[in-house]
Amino acid sequence: MLQVFFLILKIIGIILAAVIGLVLLLLLLVLFVPVRYRACCIKNTEECRAEAKISWLLHLVSIPVSYREGKLQGSIKIFGFPVMKLFEEEKAWEGGTQKERKREDRKEVSEILNEPEKAVNTENTENIENIEKQEDEPEREPEGEGALESKDGAEADSQEEESGLFAALGDFFRLLWRTVRKIIQSLKNLKCTFRRFCDKIKRMVRKYREMKAFAEDERTKAALRLVWSQAGILARHALPRRMKGEVHFGTEDPALTGQILGALGIFYPLFMDNVKVNPDFEQAVLEGELSVKGRLRAVAFVRTAWRLFRDKNVRYVYRRLNRT
Repeated sequence: MLQVFFLILKIIGIILAAVIGLVLLLLLLVLFVPVRYRACCIKNTEECRAEAKISWLLHLVSIPVSYREGKLQGSIKIFGFPVMKLFEEEKAWEGGTQKERKREDRKEVSEILNEPEKAVNTENTENIENIEKQEDEPEREPEGEGALESKDGAEADSQEEESGLFAALGDFFRLLWRTVRKIIQSLKNLKCTFRRFCDKIKRMVRKYREMKAFAEDERTKAALRLVWSQAGILARHALPRRMKGEVHFGTEDPALTGQILGALGIFYPLFMDNVKVNPDFEQAVLEGELSVKGRLRAVAFVRTAWRLFRDKNVRYVYRRLNRT
């Protein structure tokens, strides 16, 4: 019995070790196997095309993208098999089924709507006939209305004569009271507005002082220096390792062409003599051929993230920013 129990434990241990080994292997592959990229573009009087490709683990996963004749095409391939085409087929099939369902629903709705049309038409004709009959009949005026109106007018005139003076005095005092109350309310509102404005200015001054003290803090400066240095390391790691090509460009304005040439000179340390730049100061033109290759490793990003997370100055800045 014990031998069977130990045998089961041994099998479970082997399975766990195999699973852990596979997880570690996948983790090491993700961290240390680089993601390679390459791109090339050609533009001249005859053609204009561009191609790019991202691959990982000996092209196990690849993403080719191309631009030819004004059309952009791309796909995701696993083991060389285009996965995106399967998605497109499923979408096309789903779209076809949805179109058929919409057609069936439209037919049903049209049938339902056509049925009550006759009943509605008959009801409309009957209503029109009734309205015409009512219009043909002469209207009758009720008897005794003129006498009642004359009596009401006389009573109203007498009441107006009696209460005219008191109503005028009441209206005058009510108008005076409303005017005084509006003046008092406007003064109160002006005082509250001025107080809110002063409080807002004080808050802005206090916030400016806090931000200034935060920016001048040594911990903030140290965190910014670390972030800047790590960003430079990542940029150097992500830049292409190989670059080759030739560019012929120009504008109608020679001054603008010179400015563009000066801006490209900033990036001269990146491509050195591998890329030839030929400016044209007489005509507007853009032709050339350029190809780049490079790679990215996830371990570089993980290492940078770990350094930033471990630094106490960066954590301090992060907490302060979240607080605000």
